[in-house]
Amino acid sequence: MTDTSIFTGKSGLTERFFAGTARPGKSFRDECEELLARCRESLGGGPAVMRLHVSDIANQTAVVEMLTAAMGVSVAVVGQAPVCGSRVAMEAYTMDLPSSPSLTDGVLSLRLRNYELLFMGSALTSERGSGPQMAAELRAVAEVLARRGGTIANNLQRTWIYCRDIDNNYAGLVESRRRYFTEQGLTADTHYIASTGIEGQSHPHDRLVRMDSFALFGHDPAQIEYMQALDNLSPTHVYGVTFERGTRIIYGDRSHYLLSGTASIDRHGKTLYECDVVAQAERVIDNVTALLENHGGTLADMRQAVVYLRDPADAGLVEAVMSRRLSAEMPRIMVKGSVCRPGWLVELDGMAVNANGDPRFKEFC
Repeated sequence: MTDTSIFTGKSGLTERFFAGTARPGKSFRDECEELLARCRESLGGGPAVMRLHVSDIANQTAVVEMLTAAMGVSVAVVGQAPVCGSRVAMEAYTMDLPSSPSLTDGVLSLRLRNYELLFMGSALTSERGSGPQMAAELRAVAEVLARRGGTIANNLQRTWIYCRDIDNNYAGLVESRRRYFTEQGLTADTHYIASTGIEGQSHPHDRLVRMDSFALFGHDPAQIEYMQALDNLSPTHVYGVTFERGTRIIYGDRSHYLLSGTASIDRHGKTLYECDVVAQAERVIDNVTALLENHGGTLADMRQAVVYLRDPADAGLVEAVMSRRLSAEMPRIMVKGSVCRPGWLVELDGMAVNANGDPRFKEFC
């Protein structure tokens, strides 16, 4: 399995994706340095955006900050141990940019000729509890977007939400997000935001919720397509949550597919294959395939993925399914992260890219 995939569109702009896990058996610093070096070599230079999944966030965050301080990139750290016994895994993304990325107050801006991409990390907050912390994260994103003349409804395209002890704290997160979205005009009749909501630890330990997010400027609203596959998956509002299954962004020379966390669910919103992790893993891939195929894509278009497991002991069983169903050319990592419903044993999210653009829209360059 490779660590890296690339995509080059008709505009000539190349995107580069990395997902890799450190070789186990060393100190955290040594593993982290090895993985960062592998990433730089694989991408042909430094990443613009990276997320590190670590085994002991309380003791490892300071090491990550020290190793990445001079890199000038967007860095997220989440407590989700790799299931293979190593201490760190990483996702990263970059592209061949006409100008250097700009990192200001935790917001990374990638400026292209036609678009601006913003990657935002977790907000500073003194709020207590998962609900208030979720609201604080959304308010902080709204403020960043407003300074650029944007809004959550028009510009926010993707969020990654990590919740400590998700079995106990997810309900507060869900209610707070629903309330905030309603205030912003995001409802089941308009649209929500593509998202992963998964168990993950933050630093410091009293931080129950952290959110990373991606926003886009310079696009026509017609370029945004909210992904569905109603024969396979219900809309999320059917069971009381508020996110899109995925978002397709259509450019002149390519499409991006931002795939939300996807689990073993049916078209009625019910969990399929209780206690059978192999059957659930198969259904996850079936659901991702259906989402992509319903919007002009295929499973072969996947460029990067993260697989989340409730129980790391299931890693071998799930890896057998992933190795059979997913391309060896698509980089992915597997980490410990309980899904938001206890019966879901495995979840997958990721990004796909293909050349199915639309000449009505500006190229991704």
